[in-house]
Amino acid sequence: MANHCFDHHLPPRFLCQSVAVQPLNMVFVRPLRSPFLPLYSEKFNISNHVTVTSSVSSCSLKFQKSEDDPIRKRCSKPLLTENKPWVSFSAANNVIRGCVEDGLFDDAIGVYIKMLVDGVPVEGFRYFPCLIKAFGELCDLDKGRQIHGHVLKLGVLDDVSAVNSLLNVYWKCGAVEDALQMFDKMPEVDLVSWNTMITGFQKSMDYIRSLMFFRSMVWEFGIYPNRVACVSSILSCSSLQLLTHGREVHGVVVKTGLDVDEFLLSSLIEMYMKCGSIRNAENVFNSIVDKGSIRGNAVIWNVMISGYVSNVCFAQALMLFFKMMVYGIKPDCTTMVSLFSLCSESQDIEFGKQIHGFIFKFGFKNNVRIETALLYMYLKCGYMEKGLKIFRRSQNRNLVMWSAVISNYSQSGCSTKALELFYEYEMEDGLADSGILVAVLRACSSLTLKPEGMQIHGLATKLGFVSEVFVGSALVDLYAKCRNMECSKKVFLRLSQRDMVSWNALICGYAQDESADEALKAFCDMQLEEVRPNTVTIACILSVCAHLSVMSLCKEVHGYLIRQGLQTTVLVNNSLIATYGKCGDINSSLHIFEKMAERNDVSWNSIILGMGMHGRTDEMIVLFDKMIASGIKPDHLTFTAILSACSHAGRVDEGRQYFKSMVEDFNLKPKLEQYTCMVDLLGRAGHLNQAYDLIMAMPCTPDDRIWGSLLGSCKSHGDEMLAAIAADHIFKLDPSSVGYRVLLANLYENFGKGREGSKVRSEIKDMGLKKRPGCSWIEVDNNFHIFTAGDRSHSQSDEIYAAVESLTIEIKRAGYIPQIYWW
Repeated sequence: MANHCFDHHLPPRFLCQSVAVQPLNMVFVRPLRSPFLPLYSEKFNISNHVTVTSSVSSCSLKFQKSEDDPIRKRCSKPLLTENKPWVSFSAANNVIRGCVEDGLFDDAIGVYIKMLVDGVPVEGFRYFPCLIKAFGELCDLDKGRQIHGHVLKLGVLDDVSAVNSLLNVYWKCGAVEDALQMFDKMPEVDLVSWNTMITGFQKSMDYIRSLMFFRSMVWEFGIYPNRVACVSSILSCSSLQLLTHGREVHGVVVKTGLDVDEFLLSSLIEMYMKCGSIRNAENVFNSIVDKGSIRGNAVIWNVMISGYVSNVCFAQALMLFFKMMVYGIKPDCTTMVSLFSLCSESQDIEFGKQIHGFIFKFGFKNNVRIETALLYMYLKCGYMEKGLKIFRRSQNRNLVMWSAVISNYSQSGCSTKALELFYEYEMEDGLADSGILVAVLRACSSLTLKPEGMQIHGLATKLGFVSEVFVGSALVDLYAKCRNMECSKKVFLRLSQRDMVSWNALICGYAQDESADEALKAFCDMQLEEVRPNTVTIACILSVCAHLSVMSLCKEVHGYLIRQGLQTTVLVNNSLIATYGKCGDINSSLHIFEKMAERNDVSWNSIILGMGMHGRTDEMIVLFDKMIASGIKPDHLTFTAILSACSHAGRVDEGRQYFKSMVEDFNLKPKLEQYTCMVDLLGRAGHLNQAYDLIMAMPCTPDDRIWGSLLGSCKSHGDEMLAAIAADHIFKLDPSSVGYRVLLANLYENFGKGREGSKVRSEIKDMGLKKRPGCSWIEVDNNFHIFTAGDRSHSQSDEIYAAVESLTIEIKRAGYIPQIYWW
């Protein structure tokens, strides 16, 4: 009597039909037609609908068509005769085992299905663990569950080896919870079961649970691990940099006598190196290096050399390499890659060139790993043309090499060349990865090339990288550098994940755009999303404080820096010096400067500029002398600060001397900024003709600012003719300049030429130019009071204007004649 049988472990697709129970306790299984596993219907005359005969239960496997016959491929004599299938049953077992050992997993499964189709009694099959392994190598969870259901119905799971194979199937398919449930329900576990779980968690990057299972196996169940469990646990400790746990595993390795295994020992050395425990790594290495069987193993030496390089112990890495050569151990490509990494990190190009010669000696000329490391070394050491030459000659150019050359050109400030290489890559190889896109976006950002950046944005969207945090952060930075904060914010808000880099790009963009409120709000929002700021974030926020000249806000940020325990780097200290100076607290700037353990040229320039701004010229000059004595060479910014201070202090002779020293003593060619300072210095002192002669004689083209400086000096000293010449140059350079036109109109009125002044004002009106009213603000008791010219909206405006009138009366009594200009 026919019946339908369902198993609660399996989905409905495992429905089978069962008829005619056999008198013997034998199981005959035949599958229904389904598009899975290799199908041999043409070769073996399998019908579309197959009846399943079983005395135990009904079960099925799905399979699909294949053109190959694994039985004929693997057997020296036929397994089939005209009347009897499977004359040699043991031969079929051997065929399946051989297929699995040779990696022919589909063929192994096909042979087993042929057995099922021919009604072979499967209790005679002895290689279920091998068959299950074949299913695992397909890495298909549905198929893994099918073989699980199949062997479950056959009662094969009493064999712990078969269960261990199923555990491995679930790990291969990434089904962690399935593996855990199966392990928990196992009536019997052995060392292989534990190894499978420990290794599975380690390969799934769940290192904590891998170590928990290792500890449970050893300390709770008293099972001593073998090589597999120890290696997986050591790799977990290495990944998490858990030195204490790593030493515990090391103790187990010694106790179990596994400390003679070369691979395990190399894993221990690598673990200690990644944990920064160089002494322990050296102890392990020194304890085995004199053993004849290990001394010649280049892998052990490579792990040590690579570990030294990663821990910035370059001298030790070189000494070990030399010792390796003395022992006659031939370096391999891993050795070469480690040595090139050493040269890249230490910027030792000379030694790198020597190692370059070894490539030809040891026959590594066309090795792609070595070529990539060699290329990176030359690029990282600044030898861009040499690196590009190696890249051009390479026959192994791949995505990694393209990414290396484009990224390094972009990072080295050769942004135009980076873009050229990118376009060349598009023509040659086509699709870019996220690393190349980030490098090209950085290049567009540094050149403020918005149209080209938008093209890369479109490409990133097309390739599906636009939501990745690295590409997204680069896009945020690009639009911010191009002064398009609206687009920058849109890209930022669409990011699926926002990290510190993307937040910094947005905050720094607002700071550069002088959008102080938005920058401060973004800083608060960043903390609300529990993203911890770093020193770059703090430096950007301090620049906002400096722009606003708000002392209380500067102190708040400084206090936050201290409370959060953020490292006060040179960058942050320099920002604090500049911010306190611009907020009017030069003493705090000086205090921070004096406490700095390390100073660079920016540190000295910041404090010198601050001292000059606050009129402390003598102290500024002393600091300049100390800067030179400390070995820091002054740059153009240094002399701009000094010349500006001399100008405001009226120290003409000293200013001339420093200008001369810049050229003669420090070999610095003056730029427009320094010439502008000198014109201002001479003009303030009344040397107007000398200032004019300097403008006409200087090698660089004058701009409106330098002529504006001369125009201001002409107004102060009453030189009408020179003022007209300066104004004429200004209006040719910037016809829409309203500020200088107002200055010229006031100058004419000072000379009693009201008609000319009115004419200039009429021109301003006819051109539709409007002068923005002056704005200032003051902080009193943590409250900000903002004032604009002619504004009476302040709640205390009556008292303020009364005070201004009182002060005006007092200065008139002192002999001052105020000049009132109307606009």
